[in-house]
Amino acid sequence: MHGLGRTVLILRDACKKYPIRGVKLHPAHYTLHPYGELTVDLCREAGKLGLPVLFHCGDEMMCLPLQIGELAKKCPDTTVILAHMGGFAHNRDAIEVAKTCPNVYVDTSEVPLCKEIKWFVDELGPEKVLFGTDAPCCDPLVELKKVQLAGLTREELEYVLYKNAVRIMKLEDKEEGGR
Repeated sequence: MHGLGRTVLILRDACKKYPIRGVKLHPAHYTLHPYGELTVDLCREAGKLGLPVLFHCGDEMMCLPLQIGELAKKCPDTTVILAHMGGFAHNRDAIEVAKTCPNVYVDTSEVPLCKEIKWFVDELGPEKVLFGTDAPCCDPLVELKKVQLAGLTREELEYVLYKNAVRIMKLEDKEEGGR
């Protein structure tokens, strides 16, 4: 078995063996179109397994928010996360995609401006924005500080920093009686 079939089998097997909570795809690295058949099939399988799929977003070919938005429309039962809030030059597109696709969220990793985080929360609501670090490429403490300095309310910070991740990755919230 080659290609996607093998990838799906590996993903299914890994989910049985390990506590996997999501999949990260970087379309520029594997040179497949983000809404091509193979990627769509893999994302649908991730959705069936209850796994969110985080996509690197930015200026690279095949990493644009509008392209990943097309995939999200084809995979409505899969949670799709646009890393880097779509990339600095494409943040308006990321907002549009997240507004029009209920299964699309954004993460805060590598966002250069604190005010951009506030803008996204104001535009999308805190339930659609997740804290991200892009570690080891970025310093997690710096990424955290940017969110803390963004001017969010306590409730907005709770959603961005952990409540959304708890919900999307089906983690147990310690405040809700978890571990």
